[in-house]
Amino acid sequence: MDPSLPSQSPFSNQGSMPGSNSGMSSPRGDNRSITGIVQDNQNNGLKDVRVELSDANGAMVGSAYTNPFGRFEFNRLAPGTYTVVATSGLQQASERVDTTNFSNSVSVRMQGAGKPADGIDGNSVSIAQYRVPAKAREAYRKAHDAVEKGKMDDAHKHLAKALELCPNYAEALTLRAVLALNQQDSQAAVADLDKAIQADGNYAMAYMVMGSALNMQGKFDEAIRSLQHGQSLAPNYWQGYFEMGKSYIGKADYPDALRQLERAQSLAPADYPLVSLLRAHALLAMKQFPEAMTALQAFLQKEPQGPNSDKARKMLEQAQAYVASKK
Repeated sequence: MDPSLPSQSPFSNQGSMPGSNSGMSSPRGDNRSITGIVQDNQNNGLKDVRVELSDANGAMVGSAYTNPFGRFEFNRLAPGTYTVVATSGLQQASERVDTTNFSNSVSVRMQGAGKPADGIDGNSVSIAQYRVPAKAREAYRKAHDAVEKGKMDDAHKHLAKALELCPNYAEALTLRAVLALNQQDSQAAVADLDKAIQADGNYAMAYMVMGSALNMQGKFDEAIRSLQHGQSLAPNYWQGYFEMGKSYIGKADYPDALRQLERAQSLAPADYPLVSLLRAHALLAMKQFPEAMTALQAFLQKEPQGPNSDKARKMLEQAQAYVASKK
């Protein structure tokens, strides 16, 4: 079996707009609960941040959005270990919680409005980010919101405005590169990412998106170098590990691919199924058919209908047929 890899970029639509999802978990346990707050580095609560709760097996058991004070709550939980993942735009942070007690609390730290909030992780902000004019930053935010809503024409319009005001705006150049990758235009993406990295060599996401573009071009060694640089700047960004997994699969280094993908799976949102599909590719190449079948079933459970679902079902059928033939 030599299945082709999924082509989607993991960088598009990473943030979600506030919606009507409830923070209530499935009523399969007792009355344990997790309450929490998402705060910036100045201890300000961050509103409208999407929060997901997954159990020890990685299955999502609840989701919510923070209230105006940054607070969220999950109720009716079974005893066990859970992971809280907060996502806002390109930012992501996570914390583990053990529901030993009936009432448990957690605090999640993310970048807030006190500093430029364009995907910056950690406590440091580069000089380049501080130099971006406020109007350019506002145009970028409008572009990012438009991407989340699927309004790509509006996104391009706002990005053009942001880059007209600040031609060396690394975050805007990187987002335009993401849109180019979604159109399979890796050359345009690489051109924008080169500019972004020259403008701000500390912007981790530019290196990670560059890795995705280089993977698309089959330049796996170059992709790995770019992704390693991005990981050194932002070690908790799951997208970098995901793309690194693709790079190693491209080099037929499947054990290293699986190590990267396991790290990606520990950090990625629970509802992002492509990590399981990519793991299945590596496992099939290693002829670890039972493990590959488990990964494919996990993918199809989360995405029964999608651009890769039919291919995944065929891969699963082939693996099942092979295992049956050996009995």
